[in-house]
Amino acid sequence: MIIKNILGVGFGGSMHNSGATLIKDGEILTSIEEERISRVKEDGSFPSKAIQFCLESNGIKPEEIDLVVLGWENKRQHKDYLNLLLAGDIFSKYTAVNKLGYLCFQKITMNRYLDKLKSQFPNAAVETVSHHQAHAYSTYYASPFDDSLVVTWDGRGEYESATAYNVKNGKFDLLKRQVMPESLGFIYLAVTQFIGFDFGDEYKVMGLASYGEPIYLDKFREIIKLDDETMYKIEPGYLQHWLFHKKCPQEGPFFGEKFVALFGEPAPKGVEPSKREVDIAASLQARLNEVCSSIVQSLVHETGIKKLCLAGGVALNGVANHYVLKNSGIEDIFIQPASGDGGISLGAAYWGYHHYFGCKTKIPFDHAYKGATFTNEQINAELAPYNLNSYRLKKKAKTIATLLNEGKVIGLFQGTGEIGPRALGSRSILADPRPSEHKELVNSKIKFREGFRPFAPSILADYACDYLDIEGPSEYMLLIAEVKEQYRDYLGAVTHINNTARPQTVEKDVNPEYYSIISVFYELTGCPAVLNTSFNVKGEPVVHTPTDAIRCFFSTGLDYLVVGDLLFSKNKDFSEIQAIEGESHKHEEYSLA
Repeated sequence: MIIKNILGVGFGGSMHNSGATLIKDGEILTSIEEERISRVKEDGSFPSKAIQFCLESNGIKPEEIDLVVLGWENKRQHKDYLNLLLAGDIFSKYTAVNKLGYLCFQKITMNRYLDKLKSQFPNAAVETVSHHQAHAYSTYYASPFDDSLVVTWDGRGEYESATAYNVKNGKFDLLKRQVMPESLGFIYLAVTQFIGFDFGDEYKVMGLASYGEPIYLDKFREIIKLDDETMYKIEPGYLQHWLFHKKCPQEGPFFGEKFVALFGEPAPKGVEPSKREVDIAASLQARLNEVCSSIVQSLVHETGIKKLCLAGGVALNGVANHYVLKNSGIEDIFIQPASGDGGISLGAAYWGYHHYFGCKTKIPFDHAYKGATFTNEQINAELAPYNLNSYRLKKKAKTIATLLNEGKVIGLFQGTGEIGPRALGSRSILADPRPSEHKELVNSKIKFREGFRPFAPSILADYACDYLDIEGPSEYMLLIAEVKEQYRDYLGAVTHINNTARPQTVEKDVNPEYYSIISVFYELTGCPAVLNTSFNVKGEPVVHTPTDAIRCFFSTGLDYLVVGDLLFSKNKDFSEIQAIEGESHKHEEYSLA
């Protein structure tokens, strides 16, 4: 059977990042989140723009799509979930009726979107797959494993908050599942809100945790308990969710009355976290580490399988991932770079390819560069109306590396954009990783974010073991590694307060341009790493187009911007660049107009 065009759609409502993925004849052409195009961070609206981008950027018409798979199951509701909704000890009968009414409303709403997809793609079959199944497919089919454990954990899908599978040659055997209101993702969100941050700021708590002491660990052990049947339990009263608690708004807060009774009044938003908040963050993170590791250890003991695939929003917690790798008895781990809801469309597309059409051979997943591509010609055409002066680089890697060595901070927009929340050298902000003051510089003047937030090193893969306590590749910045003692001061800008880093190991055959920049920087300085953070400012998605890059450049303290092979400077003086590139004559400024 010839497989033509499969469109995966990730959508589950406003609290789930939406996106689209296009597979054609066994190749992933494009995978992109709605937020990149809409410019609304964590956009959970129906991914119309992402779908349109997938089609138009690959020259495919709607009538050429053979299969559409929506990553949200609408055909059934699990009996355990319905029993929870009807349980009198969770909320009143009045509230139960309202929540059941909500589920009916949600089903009607999702059916409307399914009808919309059927209308938009007249020649396509339209199928659905559950949220957590899509998570599971997204990581297993991207992994190099034939047989593995697959664990997903997040806030919630339709009714599930975690699942565990034993997968052998593409056959998924469900081992365990957890359903709402129990949720590791939501208890982490509850604490995020309690200590003064917003929905979607969980990554801030992970960074903040390193500054505290886990003095409340025993209390969190009472809140989050292990359970042989369902993996874990959240003690009632500490977590609330609007589906289960009448007085809880949809946006929360998700911490319950017992949490406030235990820890006191929540911290106000926008205020520097106190020692209490920092220690709460540290204690929560420590308990998450324990719980995740114990769950995986139990699954390893039960199955004998020592390879693990992770997905779901909790799988973006690099600290917990590293703890699992070190302490659960597994021998190898794979974490899909778009492990959050932005990867649901990828999992839905994989389901279509492997389960609907029955293709057994995995589509190669060698890198995370599945997003938007802009050629130099497209860059020129888009930026021409702005009449900006630029310099066309002839020795791009040398020039960027030299500027970094001189202390400059550079926005880099090149090649195909990454999927997932981590910038991996295509939509990145780069700086010298050695001076410790660069952390404060980039946080305050460029990213406009909290000073406790760490930065990641992109390091040449061949040198990673020399500088870091790392046993294998970390291509997607989803594992934490300890920086070896002799290099902690040397890599001052990327070594976190607890002497760790979240590295990206860079291979030449995966991203040759980025590898070349770091290699030349190594030749100049003896340092095989650069500071890498996502090309955006606080509250905005990673830049998507050359225009986004230009706007971010002129609204921040970036020294230079490189888009494709064009370099931009705010003072329009390219004499420094001319000297680096060895121009013996005055370089004529290049105008795009």
